[in-house]
Amino acid sequence: MKSKGIKKSILLFLICFTTSLLPVSASADVLFDKDYKQTLNKYLNQSKSSITVAMYFIITGPEDKAGPVNELVNSLIAAKNRGVKVKVILEDSKLNENRLAYQKLKENNIPVYFDTPQHLLHLKAVVIDDKYVFVGSANWSKAAIEDNYEATYFKVSAKDARALKEYINNIPVQKKDIFLPQKEGVAISSSFLISPKLGRRLLKAQAFKQFDLYLLLCKLQQEAGQSTLEIDYDLLAQKMGYAIPKDLGKYRNPSHYFYERIHHSLKRLKRYGLIDYNKGKVTFKSCPKSDSSAQSIIIPFEYWDGNGYSDTLSMRAKYMYLICLYEASRSTKYPFWFRSQEDMSKLYGISDTTISLGLLELEAKGIIEVIRDKPTPPDFSSRKANTYRNK
Repeated sequence: MKSKGIKKSILLFLICFTTSLLPVSASADVLFDKDYKQTLNKYLNQSKSSITVAMYFIITGPEDKAGPVNELVNSLIAAKNRGVKVKVILEDSKLNENRLAYQKLKENNIPVYFDTPQHLLHLKAVVIDDKYVFVGSANWSKAAIEDNYEATYFKVSAKDARALKEYINNIPVQKKDIFLPQKEGVAISSSFLISPKLGRRLLKAQAFKQFDLYLLLCKLQQEAGQSTLEIDYDLLAQKMGYAIPKDLGKYRNPSHYFYERIHHSLKRLKRYGLIDYNKGKVTFKSCPKSDSSAQSIIIPFEYWDGNGYSDTLSMRAKYMYLICLYEASRSTKYPFWFRSQEDMSKLYGISDTTISLGLLELEAKGIIEVIRDKPTPPDFSSRKANTYRNK
């Protein structure tokens, strides 16, 4: 406690010296710990026209509804309900911390945004009624308000309020809802990408028909809800896009032709260890639900829709699409994710060329967005890893 008192004394001295230089028309103070929350909440509840918040993170807890942060968030909601214009911007790298507050504000029709990944929003600032300014070290968290050593500079100044509000409003934000639920689709085990004996064997062998067939089988398996499937060769062949040739040649009829196409691919998938195949039945070895400990990759249903990705992408682009889905699902900045191509090559065991060409194809078709860092002087060679967004 003595140490805390000394810190306060030093900070007060510095603030007194600084504020002595302020115009007579302005007033300023320094708020510590709980005083910050009490003073801020007072002005939030008295607000008449606008509230602008830029905060590194806001951590609310459903188990602590009467806690200090929930009280501040509820004050924002109450202000919005009485006609005050409220806007909140949060740091996008703190998705987990900000999730509950973001969702609560969104549910109450308060404009709330995350900044873009290119920069870090480290502000802890509030501007009220274009007059009152709160800027300091305290995030909106119970620890910051009740336990930490925190200080916030509080000033009554229309000039500074307008300047800070303009600065906050110029921060680039993500307009889409980051927490939109991920699309429904077909789950396959992440081991399909991670294991050297599964998906990458198909990729390196350019077994594109077998790759397509395996994903289609996973879809049919999920729809059936069974690990063993009875194979309808004609139906599978049609779903795979096989057309009846004008000259059947050695094949007795169209069904015989379709059977040979599917049978050959199923035997190859069995040889690669992805399925068991015998007497018109397929049993999955590495299908999603068989490995509950592995994180799943969710392939959207539209992947198979007419003119979907399954029909229009090269095999390397399809494979990279699965990687993009997997990386985004694990990212704390969903739907944004980033990983260098060198790291991707090591993790997934595929060449840098395959990664580059696959990503370029996905970008060209508008399936992903690539945000590239600009080279920095003096040699212009150092760049951060690209940031990706799945669309």
